[in-house]
Amino acid sequence: MLAPFSLLLGSTLLAFMFFILLLASLGFIVGIPLTGVTIWLAAICTFIYGYIGTRFYFKEETPKIFPKLCIGAVLLFVGFMYISGIFYDITYDGQVYHQEAVSKLADHWNPVHEYLTPERAHSAILLNHYAKGPWIYEAALYTATGQLERSKVFNFLLIIASFLLSLSAMRNKERFSVKQSLLFSLLMALNPVSIYQAFSFYIDGQLASTLLCLLALAYRLITEQDKLVLFSFVMSIALVVNIKFTGVVYVVACVGLVGAWLWFLKNKHLYRDFIKTAIAGLFIAICVIGYNPYITNTLYYGHPFYPLYGGSQPLDIMTSNSPLGFMEMNPLKKLYVATFSRSNNKFDTEKPILKIPFTLKPAEFEPFAYGADIRIGGFGPWFSGILTIAGIIAVLMLKAKTEYYKYVAGLVASIMLTVLINPEAWWARYVPQFWLVPITIAAVAWSAQHKMIRYLGATLVGVIIINIAIISYPYIVGNYYCTQALDKELQNIAAEHRPLNVYFGEFTSNYVKFQRWGIEYVAVSSDIADINIENIRYKSLSSLVQKRLLAGIFVDDNKEKQE
Repeated sequence: MLAPFSLLLGSTLLAFMFFILLLASLGFIVGIPLTGVTIWLAAICTFIYGYIGTRFYFKEETPKIFPKLCIGAVLLFVGFMYISGIFYDITYDGQVYHQEAVSKLADHWNPVHEYLTPERAHSAILLNHYAKGPWIYEAALYTATGQLERSKVFNFLLIIASFLLSLSAMRNKERFSVKQSLLFSLLMALNPVSIYQAFSFYIDGQLASTLLCLLALAYRLITEQDKLVLFSFVMSIALVVNIKFTGVVYVVACVGLVGAWLWFLKNKHLYRDFIKTAIAGLFIAICVIGYNPYITNTLYYGHPFYPLYGGSQPLDIMTSNSPLGFMEMNPLKKLYVATFSRSNNKFDTEKPILKIPFTLKPAEFEPFAYGADIRIGGFGPWFSGILTIAGIIAVLMLKAKTEYYKYVAGLVASIMLTVLINPEAWWARYVPQFWLVPITIAAVAWSAQHKMIRYLGATLVGVIIINIAIISYPYIVGNYYCTQALDKELQNIAAEHRPLNVYFGEFTSNYVKFQRWGIEYVAVSSDIADINIENIRYKSLSSLVQKRLLAGIFVDDNKEKQE
């Protein structure tokens, strides 16, 4: 019962987002902007889907199982929506263009029929041409609740969905015990990228979760196909493709690898069903839900990934975002340096410093306090050590020819192929699936008959858990205190009880916070402003240095150099 129920609940959470995207996108195409009705129609479709799924798996027990499914889904949604609302998004990209996109969509912007100009949106080129999946379902919730920060709930829903679908995959053939399945599904779902973007509007954490959903469902399709799994796979394709451009590449790679595996197994029936499902999923993802941007970008600018490719002057986002010295390195060297160096995000002022695996400097906690886009050591300070142990286990497995070693080698090689096809694989948030490699190895090693491999597998699990804790603690505490500082500042501003001259600069979406606090304002230039949003943001971020629970991680640079 655990495998089908976890599959059903996980796919129901995916269905909610899928139906929002489908209904909204169809509306955009026919000229209807996003409204509060969209999310309620999507909720009705989701409950119908859940009922059909319950009838499919639990025909005789539908009256007992369906209420549990509904209650579980609603409690998860409401609980994490409350948690999301506690924290402000303190990130740069989150406030500069992700929140702006959500606000514009909630304000009835139709991206299919309306082209934003720089006068209407500071980040118009990104809003017009980037994939819009997360923005759409976040905006749909915003229209229903009127509280922007609560829309971050989808970060958590996707983490939960990825856990449930992974659990279903691991329990499908009962090769792993219930405890093992729960443990490894949780470790896979708690991707560091998903963790340190959970309180923000960044989308790479969602990509990490949906990719895990895609892989778990692909595994189910290889071992056993049914209509619910096939439809869930279509939904996962639609979500991955419409999160960001790289999602298209990863989906095509996944489909190609799984198709090749089924062909190798000479299972023509499964192969045909899988390819038909994948084609249907890609059509819905690109031509319907992704009509804008993929079709419109191709028609008007000659490339589906415009403005990063195509057009007369492609947008270069990597030169300014690459750590010192990276532009002169080849992709493999960049990946090595970024993975085996101290965790750091001072990419424009400090060169990466290689370190011995499992060493840990206090300063390595600092980037995770702010989170979102850590460039060096982005999978955590101990990830280099995790890979070292995983590599030793892999060598021992191949040498001992343990059970399933060929399958493990094939799966790891497949994941690494999807990592290495990205020329910027050094940046953790661009290749979140890299996290799955050591966990895959640990899962098989944990139950191996070879004693040394089993002990190393247990050790690997332990250090993975510690690595997650090292990331999570500063991130949760840091975001909490930043939110408290920002709340206090907004409270003081609201106490002025008069219209204020405000300079928003790049952070135009912050007008939502002013409206929430009932602050009257006039947007003006910086030279006559009473309040500069950039100064407020800097003040809230710098407040972490004074907090007792975090002050120790912000070490003095000179002291660090002397060490």
